[in-house]
Amino acid sequence: MTYILYNPMANGGHGDMGVKDVREALADRRPETLDITALDVRTFFAGHTGEDEVILCGGDGTIHRLVNELEGKAPETPVYIWRFGTGNDFLRDAAAPGESRVCLNDFMGNLPVVNVGDKTIRYLNGCSCGVDAVVCGMMTENLRKPKKSSYIANAVRAFFQEFRPVSGRVTVDGETRRYDRIWMACAMNGKYQGGGMKFAPDQDRNSDTLTCLVWHGTSALGTLLRFPTVIPGKHTGFAACDLRVGREITVELDSPTMIQLDGEVMDGVTGYTARKKARHA
Repeated sequence: MTYILYNPMANGGHGDMGVKDVREALADRRPETLDITALDVRTFFAGHTGEDEVILCGGDGTIHRLVNELEGKAPETPVYIWRFGTGNDFLRDAAAPGESRVCLNDFMGNLPVVNVGDKTIRYLNGCSCGVDAVVCGMMTENLRKPKKSSYIANAVRAFFQEFRPVSGRVTVDGETRRYDRIWMACAMNGKYQGGGMKFAPDQDRNSDTLTCLVWHGTSALGTLLRFPTVIPGKHTGFAACDLRVGREITVELDSPTMIQLDGEVMDGVTGYTARKKARHA
């Protein structure tokens, strides 16, 4: 049996409309369509076997929710991610050119975990605190408004009004560095986050390491003007962008800020620790 699990909030809140195309493409399989936001995910998968298949229709946030509800354990039932959301950072990284869907099960055994306060959370693409998380939070809030503003408008507002850079320490595999005026501190599992922004051009999600990016020291205007270079991954040559690779990344900030994990936002955070286990451990 084929099941379509969809998120009505995906595609900018138009998931109900987008899922019609998926049903038409799979009409010969006569799929059953279910709203994942109204579903007990663990109970659902416990009742199905490898003879079934699941087509997941949603963006990175939908995948993030599913892997955390399953506690990072791949179900017996194959789960295919259909290109459906607005960001699609996971598919940008994991799918071959022209491929419209990818089996999620193959990646679930190698996900990093992040400790934020008393929470332990798995993530697919990126974990970051700072101005990029603030922009992400503003874009999420933007979806609820009748009159929506652009990414650029939200970014300008974040850089000059909503966020002030903070100082702190970042430790990668035991090596600690102190930074002033931190704009963002990321622990990347994939190359992309933020809807196609190439924060970690050399990161391999199949490896047992993460890429740490700390953008620090620049003015608000200088950071904003250079921020678009992240889209093609050309920011790595700037002295303000410190990149390191490791299996454990700890960020400790002097004052609280916002953090995002695959687009899911938390506020009032003073740091996090992200870890990735050895591939065959």
